[in-house]
Amino acid sequence: MLNFIIGYLIVINILPMILIYVDYTFEIKIKEDVLDFIYFLIALFGGSVGIIITSQMFNYKRNDKIIKRWIPFILFIEIVIAFVIIYKINGWKLFNFR
Repeated sequence: MLNFIIGYLIVINILPMILIYVDYTFEIKIKEDVLDFIYFLIALFGGSVGIIITSQMFNYKRNDKIIKRWIPFILFIEIVIAFVIIYKINGWKLFNFR
């Protein structure tokens, strides 16, 4: 199960890297609202790290409200949810030294 989750996160974080690279390089004529919605959905499904890293690499839409404000907020919420799940699985103990 853990291998599936790690593989899913790798694939979902490579997807926005490819989308941003193609949009940045070839300048495809897609409306900005559609792209913002696609990036928002990818971030909701776990691809926020890929969006943040790629937007920094290509200096892509750095002043955009979605990438600058909402994507880091979604990443923060995902990290909090991951810690709650880890704590819940381990009986509210992060490290079990016994």
